Amino acid sequence: MNLTDLKEVLDERSGDPAEHVMHHMRLQGVHAKVVTRRRRRVATWAACAIVAVAGVAAGVVPGLRPDGTPTPADSPSPVRTIEGFPDYASGARVVAAKSGALPQHRIELTIVPTTLDLVVFSRCDTGGEVTLEAELTVNGHGFVSGRCGGTFRHEGWTGLEVSVGKPVTFAMIITGARRSEDTGGGRVAIPEIGTFGLAIGERVPFDQYPLPPRPSGTLDPLPEVLPAGCTAALCPDAVIIRSDPADPTRTVRRTLTWQTIDSIDMVAQTPGLLHLRINDVEITTGEWWDYAMSGNGLYGDKDGDWKHFGLGLRPGDSATIEIVPEHITGSWQVVFSPDRAGAGG
Repeated sequence: MNLTDLKEVLDERSGDPAEHVMHHMRLQGVHAKVVTRRRRRVATWAACAIVAVAGVAAGVVPGLRPDGTPTPADSPSPVRTIEGFPDYASGARVVAAKSGALPQHRIELTIVPTTLDLVVFSRCDTGGEVTLEAELTVNGHGFVSGRCGGTFRHEGWTGLEVSVGKPVTFAMIITGARRSEDTGGGRVAIPEIGTFGLAIGERVPFDQYPLPPRPSGTLDPLPEVLPAGCTAALCPDAVIIRSDPADPTRTVRRTLTWQTIDSIDMVAQTPGLLHLRINDVEITTGEWWDYAMSGNGLYGDKDGDWKHFGLGLRPGDSATIEIVPEHITGSWQVVFSPDRAGAGG
């Protein structure tokens, strides 16, 4: 990812909030405008090689254990794919997938879910310097639109008529095309040649997910660049909470005087989860399923978004932050970026 990609991803944070959808944006620095509204999304760091999870899932993955790291299932070699999608990704196992080929512009996929803990994947390939744009719908309701490719989750599926045991229809519609950023990024005609695909996954317990093998030798260090290109020296108002160097599995707590927060960004060296709690209220859970150290994050409380958690923090209040690692076996870092405009919480 180059700095232009980073700027565009961060610029999205000043646009419309995205309610209910939490997307793990991964693949080619993808941008997605979320149609339903929820302010959780991914904050991608300049030092990260992969764009991850639009927003981090604010739920507990089944099968978690508070101590020890499970021995993961062996990753298949080579990785098995279904319609061009790996059968395991982002904590989920693909249960259905469908592909289309241009000039076709629409595909549909109907499943009967056994859980509401679903993950939606999309992909596009034009084999050239053109990026497709697409809209995803659920039972005819708008779900996500934007540049094609990514991983998306919805919290509860409220308003989309999704329930366990009843058929649900997902659709993917190609709506446009753009040149790549390297060639100007302008709109172009949808090409006649290319493929696109849609897949639905169901989340699995952490200890049943086939994690990649741990890299040999010493793990790469955490990135020194903070969100928005900051460093600790350039952004002295940022609150940086790091893992215990002697024991990254240890819970870390810090009590501080609250400042209105613009965003929270997390990164970890290894697969695992980071539970973020403020004044004993769980705000989100960061997730990692590989060793790529991709960034996870969410918006802060500057527009009063956290009141639905029951938190009405105001500048000057005392707040206790608690970071609880689960399954993580390497270093991690959480950065709270205050709202420099000084908006109230």
